[in-house]
Amino acid sequence: MAVDSDTGIDAQFDAIDWEELGEERPVVGRRTGGFLLALGLLAALFLYDRFTGYDLSVGAWYAPSRLDWLFVLSLVVFAFAVVVPVVRNRERTMQYWRRFRRNRLAAVCAAYLAVFFVLGTASLLVLDRPPTNIQYAKQPALFATVEAGTVAINCVGEVTGPAIQQSCHGSLRFPFGTNAVGQGVLRLVVAGMGVSLLVALVTSMLMVPIATAVGTVAGYVGGWVDDVLMRYVDIQQTVPAFLVYIVLGFVFGQSLFLIVLVFGLLSWGGVARLVRSEVAQRRGELYITAAESAGASRLQVIRRHILPNVSSTVLTATTRQIPLLILTEAAISFIVLLGDENVPSWGQMLTDLNTELWWVWVFPLVFLVITVFSFSVVGDALRDTLDPRGEA
Repeated sequence: MAVDSDTGIDAQFDAIDWEELGEERPVVGRRTGGFLLALGLLAALFLYDRFTGYDLSVGAWYAPSRLDWLFVLSLVVFAFAVVVPVVRNRERTMQYWRRFRRNRLAAVCAAYLAVFFVLGTASLLVLDRPPTNIQYAKQPALFATVEAGTVAINCVGEVTGPAIQQSCHGSLRFPFGTNAVGQGVLRLVVAGMGVSLLVALVTSMLMVPIATAVGTVAGYVGGWVDDVLMRYVDIQQTVPAFLVYIVLGFVFGQSLFLIVLVFGLLSWGGVARLVRSEVAQRRGELYITAAESAGASRLQVIRRHILPNVSSTVLTATTRQIPLLILTEAAISFIVLLGDENVPSWGQMLTDLNTELWWVWVFPLVFLVITVFSFSVVGDALRDTLDPRGEA
């Protein structure tokens, strides 16, 4: 066991600033200050947009909705909760990255998710929904063909074959083809990425604070507080969020906003249990006992010692929860009576199971499978990477 020659402190443990622990210094750090400033600016823009009558549109085609504001808020939270710590702790980030990239499949999946994030964000904040143009209806995907004049009335690509039965070939203008109303399937797939990204980020923004707070309080305080909170989690998990959505959907109407709200507020029980177990284990560690003996308050111990040590558990658990949420949203959209017909979801595109226009549903299905698979693989890889027992 290595010991620091100057201080005599075991090098495997972080040195504790005893004087700092004994002081109550409600000083707001730069990251917290920046986060609060960003929230204040976002709140001001939201109130200005909602109550002044002036439309904060980007051009004539984009007017922010409730979900757009929630998505931007989730981006702010993600930036300050994940991106800023990763950038500030470059040495540790590179150490984790070297361990993560040993799993080549996980590295490829992470690269796909980066593209998924960029395209999904662009589809929500920059790109408009694919326009309807009957003139270009039923155009085949690249390297596919349909009958010209009967299926594709105005063929964009090359037309070959005898005059009696000509074939319309796909073109680069519509590489994924078009559907029955002339919408480009590629544009629809990108729009579906935006819907899935919105579900992933906004539901996570609702789940993570609740799960972390409940799990941390239950694990650190213990006793009857732990019993009450965990019994509530048991009761909540017996009520399916899907059933709650169906009931509320018939009362308030089906919408993507209701989906993210219901599943974000009712799907955090499993994450809270993991956090509670991790905190209960950390509660008995020597450095926690030392900090408490030095006069640190419960809030100081939780903020400076408990939360940093359970952040990896929260991250991996949330990453593994996201694929289930994306699949759930797709399943709801696939059931026409339950989904929001105004949302270009991948699940909604799967309802058009036309064997003649196979590209209309095959491409959304492929990207749905790849996205869910990538989140699952990256979640498993993060669990292995962030596990301190893997450091050798």
